[in-house]
Amino acid sequence: MKFVEVYRHSKRGAGKGVSEEGRELAVRARALLASHYDLCVSSPKERARETLDVLGFERYEVDEAFNAVNPWEPYDAEVTKLAKERGTIPLAACWEIPEALSYLRMQGETFLGAVKRIARKLPEEGRALVVSHGGILEAAALHGCPRYDLAELGGEIGFCEAVVFKFDDDKLAGIEVKRLAAT
Repeated sequence: MKFVEVYRHSKRGAGKGVSEEGRELAVRARALLASHYDLCVSSPKERARETLDVLGFERYEVDEAFNAVNPWEPYDAEVTKLAKERGTIPLAACWEIPEALSYLRMQGETFLGAVKRIARKLPEEGRALVVSHGGILEAAALHGCPRYDLAELGGEIGFCEAVVFKFDDDKLAGIEVKRLAAT
């Protein structure tokens, strides 16, 4: 079995980097980390790289495949409008727009392919840490769930929370969600 832990970056500040609150979240998230990683990877976005720094990792690869993506992009106006009307997050609104959900699934498959590529680099029982972005993370993680339903993850993945993708050879064998403890 191989394990790829994909964390959502920490909370942004006014600029492109992590806010002070985001730094505090990343410090709290250290409790979720494994004791060892064979490989660390970051999205090229400043907030993802800063999250890895605050988590305590100074050496890592930057991989464009983990860049920020709106996984419902062509339907963004419709999804955003519906989310506001329903008082929900845009990700959840995708389930009410079949075309947006289909696009979300496709983007999730693409992201999952990048996660598999990372897993292939690992030794047996190896573990990688990736810091990426929300929305696309859930879209990929749901491919490891029986019904592709956001409720199966317990809802949106919060800042500095993670999904552990478990691979048996090249096959996704399951996922696990890592949540920050409430304060």
